[in-house]
Amino acid sequence: MLRAPRLDDAEAQCRRAEIGFSLKRRHWGSGFMSEAATAVIEHAFGALNLRRLEADIDPRNTASARLLERLGFVHEGLLRERWIVGDEVSDSALYGLLEGDRRT
Repeated sequence: MLRAPRLDDAEAQCRRAEIGFSLKRRHWGSGFMSEAATAVIEHAFGALNLRRLEADIDPRNTASARLLERLGFVHEGLLRERWIVGDEVSDSALYGLLEGDRRT
């Protein structure tokens, strides 16, 4: 599943959105997410005329970090103990992509 950019009033004014993705394990390494994310990025900077995309991931998810970096996202920071999932507290790594950062 790829969550496409959705804009509220503040995000629309700033021309920014967040993307997120999740893929069943049996499809990992297939290239599906790279292809889908590339299409979403093109749509975001094209039809939606955004200037910035953001993503946050679990910093232990190195595959997602590598994908974001291949797509041109820059690691911008770490929010410590941001999420609680079940009984586990986890950090959040923040990534940003500006229109000019895109890799084609």
